[in-house]
Amino acid sequence: MKQSRHIALLLGATALAGSVALLQPAHAADPILAGTISAGSGEKLGGVAVSAKQDGSTITTTVYTDDSGAYVFPPLGSGKYRVWAQAVTFATAKTALDLGANKQQNFTLKPLADFEPQLPGDMVLAALPGDTPDDARMKNIVRKNCTGCHTPSFPLQHKFDEAGWTAILDLMKHVNVLGTYQGPNHKANPNIESHEKELAAYLARARGPGQTSMKFEHMRPRPSGEAARVVFREYDIPLDPDYGLPVKYMVNDGSDWSLGTPSGMQGAYGVHDATQDLDGNLWFTYSFPSKIWTVGRIDAKTGAVKPFKLDDRRGIAVNTHGIIRDQKGYLWFNTRSAVARSHGGLARIDPKAQTIQVFEPPDSMSGTAGTLDVDPKGFVWVTSPDGVLRFDPDKHEFQEFKSVTYKNDKGTATVYGLAADRNGNSWWALMTQDLVDQGDARSGKSAEIKLQPDEKAMDNLTDGERQMYAKFQPPDFNTPFPWAQGPRRLGTDKNGDYVYVGDSFGGNLARININTKETSYLPLPNPEVDQPYHVVVDSHHDVWTNLWSTDQVAKYDPSAKKWTLYDLPTRGTETRFVSVLEKDGHEQVTLPYSRTRKVAVMTFRSEADIAAAKQQAGLK
Repeated sequence: MKQSRHIALLLGATALAGSVALLQPAHAADPILAGTISAGSGEKLGGVAVSAKQDGSTITTTVYTDDSGAYVFPPLGSGKYRVWAQAVTFATAKTALDLGANKQQNFTLKPLADFEPQLPGDMVLAALPGDTPDDARMKNIVRKNCTGCHTPSFPLQHKFDEAGWTAILDLMKHVNVLGTYQGPNHKANPNIESHEKELAAYLARARGPGQTSMKFEHMRPRPSGEAARVVFREYDIPLDPDYGLPVKYMVNDGSDWSLGTPSGMQGAYGVHDATQDLDGNLWFTYSFPSKIWTVGRIDAKTGAVKPFKLDDRRGIAVNTHGIIRDQKGYLWFNTRSAVARSHGGLARIDPKAQTIQVFEPPDSMSGTAGTLDVDPKGFVWVTSPDGVLRFDPDKHEFQEFKSVTYKNDKGTATVYGLAADRNGNSWWALMTQDLVDQGDARSGKSAEIKLQPDEKAMDNLTDGERQMYAKFQPPDFNTPFPWAQGPRRLGTDKNGDYVYVGDSFGGNLARININTKETSYLPLPNPEVDQPYHVVVDSHHDVWTNLWSTDQVAKYDPSAKKWTLYDLPTRGTETRFVSVLEKDGHEQVTLPYSRTRKVAVMTFRSEADIAAAKQQAGLK
């Protein structure tokens, strides 16, 4: 085994947050902002997002109105704030105020005629025509091929005629998951290429310059109850200085929904996974080539951002993807060359000392790929290109588990997500072929489960499509069969007997019994438009999954068989990871925003908390 490298990364006082107002823990004397939200008719509006950002700060706090249209913030520090309120189909209401004492600020929202740019991905997909078999086929292709790299709200916020949509499809069939144009000689996405004429006509009817065939009849309800009692704190991350941009932060960062879903290009992409350390500070991985970022740290109190770099080649930082916290509070992430995509390693962060130690697998083993978990015994599991590796942090030894299927007549079975169960075994998803493998730690052997296909999509295929898909070989993991489940990332109940798989193209969670391997499927509340990405299970057995193309995070209570959907305050988030910190009787959910370059922390308030805050604010 290669010798580990120990790297001290104490970057002194260097932070990228600039002039950040200190937001110390709230005291009883701190002012509270509260008020009510109404429509022009006088109707009180529940579930409206109300956001506040102090001048000079990089932290945005958001709350939601209750059923009576009232909102109340937790105590905020004194100072000048920008405050705005928004709900779909209404224009954003904005004000600036000086918060020196408790303040009541009411808003009246005005109807918005052109509200389509406000819509999150699920509402756009739901509105697409799908009543006829042909429209249903086209809608399924859009859902499974125009959402693998970005939320559907990004392209569908625009309108083009048939020639315009054809030009976009010509481009997209040659673009990879990193947003890179592969050139005209690249093997085109066959799903788009073989249906290009039909797709262009379908999209022009729905999102063309003429009368639309979309039906905006089923707008999802605004948050209520538990979902309206949450508090979000969103932390801005500076743009990558490599791009030499004249601004330090995104201009359109998704905070104002009326501006539409922002682009993730020009230094915006990079933030991938994020989690909290045991002190509540945030650490995120960086998945795009950069000269300064391997991982980053956010001070949860001030919002100050600090970059950490492991040297690659040509001055580029080592790349990474996944991150996980172990039982001792250490953080683990994978390492890989951003220049050559060579043999990947495993790294451990000591968050208190702010040091990083790197461990490299033997050359005889596959390197690491990008998703991690820690089992109850403290072993660290990480994906590899053709299976998974288990690392013993005490002995500094790796053990390798190979996928049962690696290459076959359908191409390479791409390894994606991974989770370790309470028995100390590992499960990983092979996304391109709808397979889930298990690595048995005791025997060292692997087993495999085939997920069931989407039969509705199969039944709707034409004879020509059946012939094409009989010879179909996906060029990458984001080019699925029409019936694909698309298992991405997994989560296990560390106190129970189930592993949950986020089937991003199937709109469900596959639930597998870790002992019997019996598999069932939990449909999302809106399975035709909800797309799960990652899954994590908390100590209460509640299952959390980020609906990455819908700007929501969902919680499933298996005892009550109930879903709760929480709206994110930002449009176009593309969150690809969810992390839960349970400490001192409190639970916090961390969500990195891949497209809009933020990390959000969601906390929870009870009805009693809200009532006490209203009373303190003098809000009846």
